Amino acid sequence: MKPRRGAGQSADAAQGAAEKAGRETLVIEEIAAEFSTEELLEFLEADQRPVDADPAFRERLREELWELVRRQAQSKG
Repeated sequence: MKPRRGAGQSADAAQGAAEKAGRETLVIEEIAAEFSTEELLEFLEADQRPVDADPAFRERLREELWELVRRQAQSKG
């Protein structure tokens, strides 16, 4: 027995979702064929490493954000 579609879900929407899932599966398969598990783990490992921003950049960003907050407060008050 096929599951019933929710109210308002058309056959086109269901087909679109199936096509999207199919494309995602193809992308995953392509990545798996191109890179080894070790390479993928090494790539993902970088997300766990701390990144030190340039101190000059951090200070400039801090000043710009503070100025933005200050101007926003002035425009409201």
